[in-house]
Amino acid sequence: MFESILDPLIPFILIVAGIIGLLYGINKLMKSKEEESKILKYLALGTSIVIGVVNLLIIFEWKIDTAPPEMTMVHWLTILLIFLAGSSMLAEPLKDTPIAAIIAVLAFGALAGLFLLFADFNEGFSNPEVLGLVNIPLWLVILLIVVIVGLVFLATLFTEFTIDRILQLIGWAPVVVVLCGLLTIQGLLMFLLNDAGGIWALLGL
Repeated sequence: MFESILDPLIPFILIVAGIIGLLYGINKLMKSKEEESKILKYLALGTSIVIGVVNLLIIFEWKIDTAPPEMTMVHWLTILLIFLAGSSMLAEPLKDTPIAAIIAVLAFGALAGLFLLFADFNEGFSNPEVLGLVNIPLWLVILLIVVIVGLVFLATLFTEFTIDRILQLIGWAPVVVVLCGLLTIQGLLMFLLNDAGGIWALLGL
């Protein structure tokens, strides 16, 4: 249902998103972190979310590269560039999010919720019956939850360190400029050449 609405707009969406990303990347490149434009930061964040949604709609609504000529077709390069450029604009906000802490809190809530769901407190709050099979001291349940959440936190902390390095790379100003520049060029060529391939079509590949 989205083909008729999005199809003619995709090149323009890519051009606008690419230009916003370019301005954001150039601003990061030319200014110190304290002097960076907050408006451009929020604009880039919003743009990355919008093109991310567009990418999902494209993936679900079109047969990428395999559609016959009479059907709407979006080139795989467009999908890739939207993903990479969007990720580069989203990298800094994601890097500032304490992922390990959030996952630990969610894990604690989930484990506590499961315990309350399966525990029977008829026998006394300090010694609840779990799954109708065994009575477990409450202090032991709390200790197990704390240990498990601690292990989850440590595992996530290690993963977060790796993710942070990746986000730091993809959010590096020159990388943002290159990726968003390519996104802009892809949109322009898609419009000028009237070909879904854009850069791919220009190169004759």
